Amino acid sequence: MDRMCSIERLTSSMSFHPPSPPSYSFEGTEDGSLKLVFAHHDMAAALLHMGRQRKVRCELKLLRTSRRQSIPLFHFICEGARMTVLWSHANAMDCGEMYFFFIELAARLNVNVAAYDYSGYGAATGQPTESNAYSDARAAFDYLVSTGIDAETQIILYGQSIGSAPTLYLATKRKYAAVILHTPILSGLRFLIPPPPGLCTWQGCCSPRCVYAPCDPFPNFKRIRRVSAPVLLIHGTADRTVHYSHSLTLYERLPPQHRREPYIIEGAGHENIVDYDVDGYFRRVQAFLSDVSSLSSNGRSTSDSAYPMASRTATVASAPLTRARGDGIDLHTVNMHPSCESEESAGKGGCNTGAPPTALHMQR
Repeated sequence: MDRMCSIERLTSSMSFHPPSPPSYSFEGTEDGSLKLVFAHHDMAAALLHMGRQRKVRCELKLLRTSRRQSIPLFHFICEGARMTVLWSHANAMDCGEMYFFFIELAARLNVNVAAYDYSGYGAATGQPTESNAYSDARAAFDYLVSTGIDAETQIILYGQSIGSAPTLYLATKRKYAAVILHTPILSGLRFLIPPPPGLCTWQGCCSPRCVYAPCDPFPNFKRIRRVSAPVLLIHGTADRTVHYSHSLTLYERLPPQHRREPYIIEGAGHENIVDYDVDGYFRRVQAFLSDVSSLSSNGRSTSDSAYPMASRTATVASAPLTRARGDGIDLHTVNMHPSCESEESAGKGGCNTGAPPTALHMQR
């Protein structure tokens, strides 16, 4: 009963599913540093086998948040890298499960990667809530700035699934170079509940999406209008957890000068965006980062990009998907979910199956 009386507690119970037990823990060492200890033998063995990487090293930190929680930060430092990707992960994983992927990401893209766990995840204290997640993201961002990073030219905000919420929250509060949204959601209610048949009908006016609109958590569809740098959206057409119309609607709501052609992958699902076409993923993200880096180096506004912008917003079409797997999709040929057939319905609610969020399996 107590849980049902708190909107945030109810939201948390439905939105956050930290691995139990966590995939890792931190241990102190004699020199005062932190040591990573994996709970799973295969991951521990992989860490030992890897030994010392010449190109990428990982620094472990415990950060104090404004809500008095302690959260871990994994800072993967790539030799010679200029840009830093601040990664906000999905709802059913922790940074330990992503550890080896982050090393690959840093090495292949020649970037530093900073990843943090939400309160209640991994080695973090507290409970996972929407408010805590925003506080956690601020702590991670502000730590990076405290190390001397120029946020406006060097920090890339990257949000995966529910991590799109703290990412877009930061995008309205801080300066940064660019944003990448990986299978993002429009909002909490728009993820859970399909759009009503019509807002002027009794079904529409009385639908939970309308009745509980003031309590809608993770309002990405509002925040994306306030971004101040280029945004790359990544989604798969076979995503059964968060329908790819969420990304298309977010794209439509972007300020035009910050739109970049979305990377819509034909046949990819929610959990296999990277593994579905590994080389295609890294090529597309690298092209985006290279463009952002070039703009920053030349002192130009990141809105004055030569990187391809989608020239037309996503529209409903009956034509089938026409582009090859992993090559992206012409927005003119997207056959959208039937319940997202207008700006009114798509803009005010995404389409999904109602399935619970799941982890993205990117252990490499």
